[in-house]
Amino acid sequence: MRVSRAAIRYSKASLANSIENKVADKVESDFRQVLSVIMGSKDLKDFLFNPVLPSQLKLKTLMKVFPNLNSETKSVISLLSENRRLDLLSMVAKNFIDSYQKIKGKITATVTSAIPLSTQVINEILDIAKKMTDLQVELKNNIDPKIIGGFILNVGDLQINASVANQLENLGSTLTKTNHIA
Repeated sequence: MRVSRAAIRYSKASLANSIENKVADKVESDFRQVLSVIMGSKDLKDFLFNPVLPSQLKLKTLMKVFPNLNSETKSVISLLSENRRLDLLSMVAKNFIDSYQKIKGKITATVTSAIPLSTQVINEILDIAKKMTDLQVELKNNIDPKIIGGFILNVGDLQINASVANQLENLGSTLTKTNHIA
């Protein structure tokens, strides 16, 4: 997910405010829940991105979907609603989480594989991820059968693409370039 400049500004402001009010851990937890639900629901994503629907309706719906949010988190969502920017909510949440993790000296690396990875393989990939950053690494495993086999490791802005799908694409590209008819 690419984060827009506006989302970065909202998340920086909400992070600074939540740290000042000593509720950053609670807001992070809320944003993890919000991000998880939005990313898991195409209907909710479509609802938030619909420009025809009024912001107040979106806000009321979000407050019903997430009734137990911290008041600080609710105020961020309300601000996004007032500015008609609720479409940025998932990006604000993601950037808030990432930024707060960096402040705590942590980073979440994502490994995408065709099937769930064994503990041994996860530990080997975690060792690779630790060499890519000075931060404490937490590893998350996403499943995507489209990569066929292998894995894609993302650590911050760095990526290692060791997927079979990528290797096949590279092979096809090489064959196309070198297969000249004389």
